[in-house]
Amino acid sequence: MTRRPDSLSSAHVLRHAIQIRSDGGQERLELGIAEEIPLTLIFNEFHVYGVMMVTPLDLNDFVLGFVLTEKIVTSPEGLLACQIERHDGDWQAHIRISGQDFSRLIRRGQRLMTGGSGCGVCGVPSLEDIRGTHAALPASPIAIASIRRALAALPEQQILNQKVHMVHAAAWARADGSIQFVREDVGRHNALDKLVGILCMSRADPEGGFCLLTSRCSFEMVEKALTFGIATLVAISSPTDRAIQIAKRADMTLIGNARPDRFSVFCGGHRLIRPQTS
Repeated sequence: MTRRPDSLSSAHVLRHAIQIRSDGGQERLELGIAEEIPLTLIFNEFHVYGVMMVTPLDLNDFVLGFVLTEKIVTSPEGLLACQIERHDGDWQAHIRISGQDFSRLIRRGQRLMTGGSGCGVCGVPSLEDIRGTHAALPASPIAIASIRRALAALPEQQILNQKVHMVHAAAWARADGSIQFVREDVGRHNALDKLVGILCMSRADPEGGFCLLTSRCSFEMVEKALTFGIATLVAISSPTDRAIQIAKRADMTLIGNARPDRFSVFCGGHRLIRPQTS
């Protein structure tokens, strides 16, 4: 797996808690707790688009993925520059985008409220702002054995979650099931945005692998994955019905309730290479 460049030190803190057992006994524990910080998104120096609650890790990946999956820019090249600044507890992302993309963003307006880490569409004036048409997805056959391999390997690669046991992950696995990238965040949408960001920066081929989610799969998660052309999406929880409908229309392979020994295929089973049976 490609190593993450930034430190985990800013992404979690140690806090004390009292653990109370069933027998009435108690003990003092020191637990790792994930950070959740407000990140103000400022475009072209003056347009404050909104404030997102995120884990302060892989923030440049997040910004690129966010502006793509939220249809703020039409291509990675539309993000011209991004500088993350921190002033005490105030985090800001100063983002510069192309003039055409910025004009469209101004017409869209600001988010109507702070975007919580648990919601990917809070404050968006219209669902049309995130819904879009997508190019036809590649066939990209994936072996069931590869999906099982990736699911089994993912927990050990969730570095932050090993410390805090409370964050979501979005991972990219190669066609053989080996995991290439993992991005983590308290918000499931944020984790996927971070993954899309690093996939774009690394110029990964969407035909060469599949995506894993350690969270539930609602419709906007499918929409975000389609932005990068992800043809196979694997989630450990069930997808919503709207997510299934959108995946079907896009000819995506959508898998839920995923465990190394079993999973449910909701649509797109034609991409899966099943093990040969004698």
